[in-house]
Parts: sequence; structure tokens; C-alpha cells
Amino acid sequence: MSEIVLNLDMGPLIDRLDQMKDSIQKDVERGVGALAKSTHEHIKKQAQNKLHSFREGYLENLMDAEQLDKNLWVITLNKDAAWIELGIPQPYSMKPGLLDNKKAKGPIKSQVGKDGKKYRIIPMNQGKVPSELSRNNSGYEQNMINLVKSELRKRDIPYKKLELDKNGSPRTGKLHTLDIDSHTPGKGNTPQLQGINIYQTANKKTGKIERNITTFRTVKEGEDGKWIHPAVEASNFFKDAKTWAETEWETKILPMILDKNK
Repeated sequence: MSEIVLNLDMGPLIDRLDQMKDSIQKDVERGVGALAKSTHEHIKKQAQNKLHSFREGYLENLMDAEQLDKNLWVITLNKDAAWIELGIPQPYSMKPGLLDNKKAKGPIKSQVGKDGKKYRIIPMNQGKVPSELSRNNSGYEQNMINLVKSELRKRDIPYKKLELDKNGSPRTGKLHTLDIDSHTPGKGNTPQLQGINIYQTANKKTGKIERNITTFRTVKEGEDGKWIHPAVEASNFFKDAKTWAETEWETKILPMILDKNK
């Protein structure tokens, strides 16, 4: 009787496992990349839905998901908008930033007056729409908007609708100047709706005529109690996105990869 031999050739199984390993690794890489991009979109959507006056600054500084390694992606919020993400726990003076021409936005730059102190003219939008209202102060701002609309209605002046000349073309330049009795934001400050100017000007990029309802205020060195920004609540979009991404990976992406490679 011949001997009985059991051949345990594990070569094919090992080859199969190696193939599965390569397949799983590729699926993981693809899954991580897709998750990084969808997480970026999640943060972007949160900012669009929940931010108002800070929205534009946040989105300008939110960078696309960037791949650093096979399984490592990063999403960055530039430091200029980090304060929106982290919040500011205490009120702070806006003057240093407004008077610093390297940091200040807009075409009007700070100058030095005859007394040797810096000052700058600040244009302030008094014709906001609801999506532009500050999350922290929307009730107050809405009240100011209502005052503007009410006064313009009395004077038969439109709020957002373009004013036309006798030929039906949009009027341009400064159209109206008016004062509206309103709240004074801080001791010694000018009432918010005093000196309203209404302009219609062409957008430099598109050529389209735009309507602006603006007041101009002066920020100057050495004036106490003015230009104080209230505390800002943290948005925490990145913190929330981390939890969201972990849930997406554990409940959707990883199970899909494992099921595919059974």
C-alpha cells in the first residue's frame, strides 16, 4: 500500500492574499481621496449656510483638499480666517487692523493727519440683504435695514432697484444724501445712519451698474471707546467636519471596500 501524502501548497492562497492586499490598498487610497474632497465640500457648505458677514472671508481662505501622501490629505484654513473658525472670546479694538495698510482691505488707505496721527475713511454698507447680516448681531442690523427702507419709502426712493433716467438708462454717480435718526453705537460716535449716500456705479470687472447705500466713518489713532468689535462665537466647522468624516469612513466607505474584497 502506498503512503498517503497531503500536499499543503499555500502558494496560490498567498498569491491571492497579495492580490487582495493590493486591491484593498488601492481602494483605500481612492476612498481616502474621495472622503477628503467631500469633507472639503462639507465645510464649504456649512460656511455658506451658517456664516453671513464673515462668509466671504472664510471661503476665500478655505483651501482645497491637498494630497501629501498616498493616504494623507489635508484641508487648510489660512490664518487670516482662523479667528472665524476658533472665535474671539472677548471684544477687541479694530483700529490696529483698520489703520494698517498691509492688512486693511479696500482702495481707501490710511493717512497721517496734521496732528501726526493716522486716520482712515471707512465705507460702511447700509444696504445689506439678509444673507449678509452678521450671525452675532442680525437683530440689530435688521432693525437698521428696516429704518433705511422706511425712510427711503417716505421719500419715494427705491432700496435696491436701480433708478433710471428719462431715457430708461440707469443713472450713475451719487444720487442721494440723507440723514436718518438712528442708534449711536458707542459713546461719542456718530449715529449709524447719519450721512447716508446712495450711489449707482459700474462694476469695474463686469461693467454692470450696481447700487450702493453707504455711510463713511473715520477711524483715528488715540480715540478710546470706538471701533470695538464684539466677541465672535467659534464656528467649529473643522471640528464638526472631523466627526462627520470619521462617520462617513466607518459607516459607508470602509464597509463598501470590505464588501468588495470579500
